[in-house]
Formats: sequence, structure tokens, C-alpha cells
Amino acid sequence: MMKTNLLSTAEAAEYLGIKLSYLHKLMMQKAISFYKPNGKLCYFDPEDLDRWLRRTRIVSDDEVDQQASAYITRHDTKSRK
Repeated sequence: MMKTNLLSTAEAAEYLGIKLSYLHKLMMQKAISFYKPNGKLCYFDPEDLDRWLRRTRIVSDDEVDQQASAYITRHDTKSRK
């Protein structure tokens, strides 16, 4: 039997920290990537799950301030030329 790093549906739900029913909902909506090699059982790549977890990052106030300062500096320099 070949060993892969793919996770079963139950393992994927546990990996993500979500209920199995919510994972099924995401699968039905095609909101999450998965493999279905034999047309029945579904498998998940942990790298795909990590990407899904990181899809919506909320930046901190400090990061927003840094981005705003960098933007102002860039545009202030351009306007002086």
C-alpha cells in the first residue's frame, strides 16, 4: 500500500479545527480544494489546507500605519519631481 501525505476528510476537518459538516459544506460549494481519485473518497493536501487557512489575513494597525507611511513617502517624493 502506498503511503501519501494526503488527509482523509475527517483528518482534514481536525487539521483545520472545523466540524466535519462544515468541511462538507465547503466541499459542496467548491470553496476548498480536494482530490477524489476513485470518485468516492475525498483526500486533502495539507499544503492546500494551509493556503485555505491563510486566504484572508487581517493586517494589524501597525502594518496599516507602516503601509500608509510608505505610500505617503512614495507619492510625496513623486510629486516633488
